[in-house]
Amino acid sequence: MKGNGHNFALYSEIKCASYIMDEQSLKAVIEAILYASPLPVELEKLAAVLNVDEDTAVSVLDSIAADCRAESRGIELVRKNDTFMFVTKKELGQTVSLYLSSRRANLSNAAMEVLAIAAYNQPVTKTYISQVRGVSSSEVVESLVEKGLLVEDGKIDVPGRPMGYVTTEKFLTVFNLESLEALPQKEVLQDEQLADLPEPERMAQTTLTEGE
Repeated sequence: MKGNGHNFALYSEIKCASYIMDEQSLKAVIEAILYASPLPVELEKLAAVLNVDEDTAVSVLDSIAADCRAESRGIELVRKNDTFMFVTKKELGQTVSLYLSSRRANLSNAAMEVLAIAAYNQPVTKTYISQVRGVSSSEVVESLVEKGLLVEDGKIDVPGRPMGYVTTEKFLTVFNLESLEALPQKEVLQDEQLADLPEPERMAQTTLTEGE
């Protein structure tokens, strides 16, 4: 109980801090969250975490976006529905791609295979990826998560409820893609590969493929 009391006190301290946070501090926190998040930041969750109303959060986000436009900065803040993310300015795309191409060269063949499987069939589980590749891929998946190219996307509703993984915005940036729709139109998995999967995985993947 003592530990719980300490946790409650710490939680209360954090909540109270958000009440007295001035606009500049709030702006700095939101910038940090935008930078650190591998996925677009959802407005509702952002406001809830910072204990501010959504209008206040949007006002600060608009200020950050204005700063990016007014200053000689290489990034801009874009909004899609109620999500926000930093992206590279289009006019700098070629230079950024030239640099990132050298980073792609540092990815192993195994990493490239895993990314291809995930990109075309996400969300995917470690078991699914391993079955397709014919070799355990857990370490490769974890490495790609650490690199920010894959991210956990919640449990998949099949027996055992395994974790599903999806590609990130960083993945799109590294491979110079505007969206997943820009991927080459090709099937990564052949029917015979899908047939070799364990029943729960095959059912889940077939459902995902049919839903595309």
